[in-house]
Amino acid sequence: MSHVREMSKRGDLRGVRVLIVEDQWHVAIALRSLLEAEGMEVSGPAGKIADAHQLADEHKPELAVVDINLKGEMAYSLIDDLHDRGLRIVVISGYATPLRLAAKVDAVLQKPFNAPELLASLRRALL
Repeated sequence: MSHVREMSKRGDLRGVRVLIVEDQWHVAIALRSLLEAEGMEVSGPAGKIADAHQLADEHKPELAVVDINLKGEMAYSLIDDLHDRGLRIVVISGYATPLRLAAKVDAVLQKPFNAPELLASLRRALL
């Protein structure tokens, strides 16, 4: 069993590398603060798909929290790429998520969501 999965089984997210992809500044900063408080190693936030690809290349995250709509730019190709890299993905969105993504993401949280819901989704995604 991987170190990340062992940590997640204990409910411990410390040390897990996570990428935040969110274009709404206030949401992105709140996510970053929450995940850092849990001891996660946070990359981002990235508000554009190109920036998310660059951060994923540089920081090699294990997990991604991705908003589906980035100022009108839909993140489907990003999710495909992150899935192909082996990342676990939690989508956050105010929109209905297409069924074609169901096999590529570990959870979908509809905005607004709360911190316990997000943290529980991240832990489940790592199992």
